[in-house]
Amino acid sequence: MSTPQLSSAAESPAAQGESYRWVVLGVAVAAQTMAAVVSQGVYTLVPFWQSAFQLSQASAGLAVTFMNAGQILSMVLLGMAIDRHGERNVVALTMIAMGLSAFGAAAFGTHYVSLLLFLTMLGAWYASVQPGGTRAIMRWFPPHLRGIATGVRQAGLPLGTAAAAMALPLLAVRYGWQTAVYVQGVVGIAGGILFGLFHRDNVGDVAAPGASPRLRELVALLSKNPAFWPVLIAGVAMATFQYTFSAHVLLFLSRQLEIPIVTAAFIFAVAQGVGIAGRVSLAGISDRLWPGRRMRSLGWTMCACAAVVTVLMLLPVQPPMWLMVTLFAVLGLFGIGWYPLWLLQVAEMAPKTAMASTVSFAMTLNLVAISAMPPLFGLAVDLGGYRTAWTLLIALLVLGALQLKRVPRQAA
Repeated sequence: MSTPQLSSAAESPAAQGESYRWVVLGVAVAAQTMAAVVSQGVYTLVPFWQSAFQLSQASAGLAVTFMNAGQILSMVLLGMAIDRHGERNVVALTMIAMGLSAFGAAAFGTHYVSLLLFLTMLGAWYASVQPGGTRAIMRWFPPHLRGIATGVRQAGLPLGTAAAAMALPLLAVRYGWQTAVYVQGVVGIAGGILFGLFHRDNVGDVAAPGASPRLRELVALLSKNPAFWPVLIAGVAMATFQYTFSAHVLLFLSRQLEIPIVTAAFIFAVAQGVGIAGRVSLAGISDRLWPGRRMRSLGWTMCACAAVVTVLMLLPVQPPMWLMVTLFAVLGLFGIGWYPLWLLQVAEMAPKTAMASTVSFAMTLNLVAISAMPPLFGLAVDLGGYRTAWTLLIALLVLGALQLKRVPRQAA
């Protein structure tokens, strides 16, 4: 009598994997979207903090820098915690803590220094979402479905950013920036509760929770792969571009091109919306058309972004709306859609016992760069104007694309 019961229990994870993986994907998308409202929403509130605290453009960019600094401090540690304890508990608890940090920023951020402190805490807790979500996809989905699943999950980031870009500036204009940040806190806590209730760690093609390599051991192990460092450099270049652009584009549109701030936020939201399609489709299309050549696709994506930014920096004041929407749609498709191409490549390079740690290490390098660049971009604007600043970003993209030629074909 007991044998059939044991057999049924033994088979249940596989059966569950077939039916429940789509629930897991839906929960992962929802959690990523809600986390993006909190973290990426910071970018949309920079103009309001600049006005409220009477900041220079370089100083305003520190809001993004401090949030990313929090991620740098915690990313690898949280990745190791996920490898050891599973993604469910770590991601759920840290998302709740992220929401509480937003509450603190709204309640106690009466001076810019105190606001920066809470933004650092917010970023530190947000750091678990990407490695945890990536590990969940690698756990629940077979290789032939990972490209589309990764793209669908990553669509949550531009979706959440678009929601933040449309809602938070409007809330800040009508009720003050504190109200917008309180809303971010509620969204973050709700996302953590959702992930904790519905995600499962007991199924899939990922090593069971256990001891992961130390950082030095992990770096030594990954360095044996000749494709690893060029991939990381390309990720640094694209992440730097994406987040620096996000941090400063509203100010550029409103001040340089004299577009009203609410209209500028709408144009930015269009880019995020198109970015959803890019994140869902680019990795799957690349895998279908050029199997094993994701990094070639990434290189062309980087060149496309450089070309569009070149056009953008040459525009006259108050350009036609149709032109702005077109340019931002292209930037959304490639400048946001690139990420699953890179992220899946890194995850598949990773040892199974250190998947979240590897993703966290790669993302930490990205964060070091993107934390430094927004204030440097602002300084370049203050000293030499927007054309100088945009030229620096264009050069970064082109150089990053060129060095991808070093990636061996069989590892691409």
